[in-house]
Amino acid sequence: MKNIRYLLAFISIVNILCIKAQVKGKVVEVSPKNDTTVVPGVTLVWNKTSIATTTDKNGDFKIKSSLETDRLIINAIGYKSDTITVSDASKFLLLVLKSGVDLQEIQIVYYSTGTEISYLNPIKTEILNERSLMKAACCNLSESFETNPSIDVNFADAVSGTKQIQMLGLSGQYAQITKENMPYMRGLAGNYGLTFIPGTWIQSIQLSKGAGSVVNGFESFTGQINTELQNPEHSDKVNFNAYANENGRNEYNLNLSHRLNPKFAVGILSHASYNPLVQDFNSDGFADIPTGKQYNIMNKYAYNSGKGFEAQFGGSYLKDSRDGGQFKQLIKNYNDTTPLYKIGIDNERWEVYSKTGFVFKNIPATSMGLQLSYLNHDQTNFYGTNNYTGAQKTFYANYIFQGIIKTTDNTYKIGASFLNDDVNETYSLFKYKRIEQVAGTFLEFAHNSTDKFNVVAGIRADYHNYYGLFFTPRLHLRYAFTKNSVARLSGGRALRTANVFADNAYLMASSREWQIESSDFSMPYGLKPEVGYNYGLNFTQKFKINYRDAYITLDAYRTDFINQVVVDVDNDAQKVLIYNLNGPSYSNTMQFEFNMEPRKRFFVKTAYRYVDTKVNYKQGLLQKAMVSKHRAFINLAYETKNNHWQFDFTTQFNGAKRLPGTTTNPQEFQRPAYSPEFFNLLGQITYLTKINKADLHVYLGVENALNYKQSNPIVSSDLPFNKYFDASMVWGPIYGRMLYVGLRFKIK
Repeated sequence: MKNIRYLLAFISIVNILCIKAQVKGKVVEVSPKNDTTVVPGVTLVWNKTSIATTTDKNGDFKIKSSLETDRLIINAIGYKSDTITVSDASKFLLLVLKSGVDLQEIQIVYYSTGTEISYLNPIKTEILNERSLMKAACCNLSESFETNPSIDVNFADAVSGTKQIQMLGLSGQYAQITKENMPYMRGLAGNYGLTFIPGTWIQSIQLSKGAGSVVNGFESFTGQINTELQNPEHSDKVNFNAYANENGRNEYNLNLSHRLNPKFAVGILSHASYNPLVQDFNSDGFADIPTGKQYNIMNKYAYNSGKGFEAQFGGSYLKDSRDGGQFKQLIKNYNDTTPLYKIGIDNERWEVYSKTGFVFKNIPATSMGLQLSYLNHDQTNFYGTNNYTGAQKTFYANYIFQGIIKTTDNTYKIGASFLNDDVNETYSLFKYKRIEQVAGTFLEFAHNSTDKFNVVAGIRADYHNYYGLFFTPRLHLRYAFTKNSVARLSGGRALRTANVFADNAYLMASSREWQIESSDFSMPYGLKPEVGYNYGLNFTQKFKINYRDAYITLDAYRTDFINQVVVDVDNDAQKVLIYNLNGPSYSNTMQFEFNMEPRKRFFVKTAYRYVDTKVNYKQGLLQKAMVSKHRAFINLAYETKNNHWQFDFTTQFNGAKRLPGTTTNPQEFQRPAYSPEFFNLLGQITYLTKINKADLHVYLGVENALNYKQSNPIVSSDLPFNKYFDASMVWGPIYGRMLYVGLRFKIK
């Protein structure tokens, strides 16, 4: 209670600050003869708020910024209403109304690098829009971060083809990954879920580092990654994408949307992929990438009454299967009496959800919403003789009420949530069942003082049927020295249940014996929950180079674990030891970015990151394995004047990684203490044109252009059933250079 009183006292002091940020712009009309005139009387309003304005006689407007939404609705007499996403409120917006029967639309006109950073939000948030996703193949969510320096993407092992991400020096499970602001990467989805969201389904990705908002839960240690899918109200009527690469992987995506009437719209997102080729370029007898199929479909509905009530609801189904390991045709002098080491991964998942909201039009900036979802996920895997089965049923509910205190400068969110997680797992001789039930309530206060100061302070109280009552405080501060110099501070607490098997499924591709050292049998797996604090500092400076925007940003974050479930593969090369932390565990991260536009439509993004992550194992405090201390990044993007050609080129520098200890193995099965440094180059060329009213994009790209490959990624590949076999020691590319081609076809 003392902490709560301190928090409320702090909020009261902050509440005296003043002045409100504004978004500025102009609305003009372009006639069929290309004459430009200003448009007075156009109404602009932030979605689901009462913050509105109209253009003056010169077509100019000013509107207060909103921390709750980045979607600006434009209404003009004689034109259809439209909504745009304002990803950077500091930019001057030029909204163009095109006259004519077939061209009644509103466009936002300025070139985008694909990634936008808000200067007004106290929570540092990067928005990766569709331009960013078009820079690379981005066949699924796991591949959407290849051109972003804040996220590392790596293969988890040498046989399953699964990619994992790292954020702030820690594995992806410590980031809260949500889909349309509802929980997504939890439980069985931990290892494979990033491949379950096709790239063309994604409208944007919001990436925030450090402590997240209490509204979204208590599990965010290193940040939040939220994926917004295509909305049938605003997405293209038809969006078709086809992709094929050297490995024979071919993918097909078809998105359809249709407005049934002014209030109701429906959309279908579909995906099918097939990887038929068995290839072994490193000649170790194992397929470099598994064969497999995935079928994925989602049906979405959107309703807007026009009187304050809105709803989105739908459902999805996914079937994903992969076959890897050894194949007869890959082994020289194969003998039928020799058993093959096979890999099989099968996921089946279905989900239903609804999001409903009501805006009180007579009460400024006041609304309420309810999120509901139900998920059923079944997984059956085998790695040689290691078998794993899992079943998960999850129900989630989250109610949010938003209002103001006297003025819209002071807003609050209050609500309650409930989570029911029913998980059954079997691996080897282990069998675990848990039903987690968590009921919680939260309060978040936001004070907006325009260009100078902003604060978001929140606290959650949750009751967990295993862990009892616990509190999650979060605080975000923003101070602007000038309109182009912004500093942010953040801090908060997080808690999560470790999913011992799903989080570490890549270790099943080995002969290691698993040992779980339970400390409290009343808790899941007999292990205490993971608890930690994250503190962060961000500084962003915007300036001009040759009359064009440029900026530098510096991030410094630290994650401190009070308790952690330690996965120890160093103590014994033939074992996986899992136990609760005894001693310190932390991750320090510093990142520097410099972005500029040296010439018109030519964008340069550079970054350097230093990571110091250490864990106290049984043998002492060690640097965490498979994490590069040093990483550098440069991305070059250019668009031709007529916008027919787009060129993207990315270079990634990956520093040395500490490898798990293998000194207890015989000499032939040992690995070095550290991996070598290496560069990874990828690029893409896209041609854009129009066929009647349709957009056609044809693209050609390359991944790992230097053809760099890790030699001997599998320990004891020739004797996979002996006790030294280990396919989890992957620190670099396995396949080598990968060429791909594709096309996109869109009808707006």
